[in-house]
Amino acid sequence: MRSMDEWLGSEETGVAFSHCISCRLPLSEIAAPWLVNKEFHRGECVLEYAICQPCRDQVTDQLSEESKEAVRKFLEQQIDWDERVREFMLAHDARDRFAACISCRTPRGELDGFGISALFDAGGHLVTGPLPLLICRGCIGRMTESISEASRVVWRKFLADHFTGPPNDSGFPGLL
Repeated sequence: MRSMDEWLGSEETGVAFSHCISCRLPLSEIAAPWLVNKEFHRGECVLEYAICQPCRDQVTDQLSEESKEAVRKFLEQQIDWDERVREFMLAHDARDRFAACISCRTPRGELDGFGISALFDAGGHLVTGPLPLLICRGCIGRMTESISEASRVVWRKFLADHFTGPPNDSGFPGLL
């Protein structure tokens, strides 16, 4: 079983993320929390990045209020947070949070694709609250189906600015 360092470190480099994908500043020098987001397809990591809270806020501020509300609605209505928090509190190992989709509860081994997100505090320590979590590709699709085209353009620009390859909508929930 993978360690948390393996789950949340860079697949490309084999070590922890050290810089924000957007501002390029060292995460250890930014007096703010940061997120690690990774997308997997058929067992392979296809997208990974760390982004500091100020840069994340700059991107999410460009998203439409309707899109943000659609995602909030999904998160509130499709995830039993009370039950998940109970599970999280009873688990002795944070890796257990990556065992199944946070929403539909499908085991990770049965998934064709999924994303993981984790929050780190300004000191580089993993924050255990609603994150870290795993969400499957199907639930990502349901969560983002009501995202406006304007918000999708913002996400595609983020991808184009920071990654090579054709832009798409994968990874979108990590910023929301």
